[in-house]
Amino acid sequence: MTTRLLMIGIDGADGRLLDRCSADGSLPRLAALRVSGRARRLSAPQGLTDDATWASFQYAVEVGEHGRYHFCFPQRGGRLGKAHWAERDRLAFWDELSDQGLRVAIIDVPKCRNPRPLNGVHLVDWLVHGRYFPKPRSQPPALAADILARFGPAPPSQCGYGQTVLSDVDIRAITQDLRDGVAKKRAASLHYLGSEHWDLFVIGFKEAHCGNHAFWDFDASHPAYDPARHARVGDPVMSILRDIDNAIGDLVAAAGSTAEVVVFSPTDFEANGCLDHLMPEIVERLNANLSVIHAGPIEGPPGRWSSSQASPSHDWRCSILPYNENWAAIRVSRQSQTPGSDPSAGEPPDAVLLQTIETQLRSLRDVESGRPVVSAITRPSSELRGSRAKSLPDLLVHCASGLFPNGVMSSSLGCIEAQCPPMRPGNHIAGGFIFADGAFVADAIANVRTVADIGSLAKAALAR
Repeated sequence: MTTRLLMIGIDGADGRLLDRCSADGSLPRLAALRVSGRARRLSAPQGLTDDATWASFQYAVEVGEHGRYHFCFPQRGGRLGKAHWAERDRLAFWDELSDQGLRVAIIDVPKCRNPRPLNGVHLVDWLVHGRYFPKPRSQPPALAADILARFGPAPPSQCGYGQTVLSDVDIRAITQDLRDGVAKKRAASLHYLGSEHWDLFVIGFKEAHCGNHAFWDFDASHPAYDPARHARVGDPVMSILRDIDNAIGDLVAAAGSTAEVVVFSPTDFEANGCLDHLMPEIVERLNANLSVIHAGPIEGPPGRWSSSQASPSHDWRCSILPYNENWAAIRVSRQSQTPGSDPSAGEPPDAVLLQTIETQLRSLRDVESGRPVVSAITRPSSELRGSRAKSLPDLLVHCASGLFPNGVMSSSLGCIEAQCPPMRPGNHIAGGFIFADGAFVADAIANVRTVADIGSLAKAALAR
């Protein structure tokens, strides 16, 4: 036995695809875990970024408690700062296990703050999507250099928000780089897994994340699906997943016959959509409408305001927060509130005001097709619970899947036009999937609802 508990995170994989391909045997190693253990869907509030879900995994609390909704957040004066700067002293669940004397190894879990000393090893930002640091960091510090010397640097990765149409040559090259990344991660994981006995060994694979962003239009349900291209170059998403599946099989075998095993992905995927290029003007017109709205309670249907009720000294304004391109994040605050101040310290917008803003946003239509461009709106700061919930966006606005409008219009906001830049075809949506095999975890995942519950599962498994 080389580890008591092996945990493997498949960053950015589509939970529904993992479910289907493990059920029909297309991913045989995951299928074997499903047969000998248990599998189930995960859930999450709509619109959470991958930064938020991975923070929930690490800290074993929901986003309303840890407060990281994006990798950047506004500081005093409106300057953006890294979210993990405020997490230097926050303990991950593996830190708590280390403090109990357990031996832990954490290899490339995505979106980690700077590693802190622990009873074991912790490597961040070697082969991950969305690095927080310019080069790998580790505890002990020599581990990062050892990884690079033994297994080499990360292969090239093309995974930005923007993406032009990929040629067949591009697709093959990007796919091969991602498959090379899987091979490096597999080799490094097997090396360190076999180097000593571990109580907890956690490894993250990022390649499905980059693959799904770049190649989600290979899914037959995507508006841009091209069966002829699929026939020419195959399915890059499945090629990457099959490599990860094979690596999982090797890691499970190396972990030992009595090891508890947990494999999970924290999201689902869908055809991308984007309003980023239109949001500055949309928000400017929202604010022009709000400038005549009294802050207090108003009688009458939501969205109908009287200019006679105006109180300019108490105007409310919308501002845009950093977020993923398929969801726009909006803060609603009084103009008198200090820019960059803690939103939880100010007066929150009331439900009537939020409903009025929502009504105007939901009225927007694509100029070309007439389709509604907003498919969902949530209110994280008021709907979610936790000590940091009030710092979350007041509104999250989802652009309809598959829609990249060059113009939108409504009776309240008028016509707004701007050319949408080329964007990647896939993006995250709430979801995820988990597999568990072992004397304890197979039954215990009945209590795992979200990724935030997985840390508690690990602590319970290792307390036995």
